[in-house]
Amino acid sequence: MIHGNLVSLKPFTREMFNTYYQWRQDDEVMYWATGEPYMSSLISEEAFMKRYDTDVLESRQQESGMLGIFTETDDFIGEISYRDMDLVAGTAVIGIMIGNKDFWGKGYGTDAVRTMCQFLFDRFRLRRLQLDTWSGNERAIKSYLKIGFQIEGTLREAVLVKGVPTDQVVMGLLCSDLIS
Repeated sequence: MIHGNLVSLKPFTREMFNTYYQWRQDDEVMYWATGEPYMSSLISEEAFMKRYDTDVLESRQQESGMLGIFTETDDFIGEISYRDMDLVAGTAVIGIMIGNKDFWGKGYGTDAVRTMCQFLFDRFRLRRLQLDTWSGNERAIKSYLKIGFQIEGTLREAVLVKGVPTDQVVMGLLCSDLIS
């Protein structure tokens, strides 16, 4: 378990993965997570749950990982992950989704990202982390800037938001940039 100020990050279980599937069926959650409300609606629960073994269990090697986000009262509220880890270059890409809407806008996502970044820098001696979001997700961008991420570029019309081509904002964080 990895502890932050407001959250703890714990390895994913099959039960958590099932809750994660339910969150992915919520149009509003998926809109803010990906820009596309219907991202997972065509995937059956059975097919999604079969992915647990490959997406979660096999990824526990080192190049990727998925952790549950828990509050101080042990409420499971979201997931945070890392992927594309390159230990030679010292880099990785992270992503986050707060699926429990009761916990939006209360600092849990910011603390989860900060906690994950600190863990990755310390545990794997990484020097740089990257993430991205769509340009209209101002709440996420503001949260990432608070941690020390910097906007490094815009990929023009790289993602669809409700079917409309939209810019993708790419952000990076060096170990020395992390704001505690």
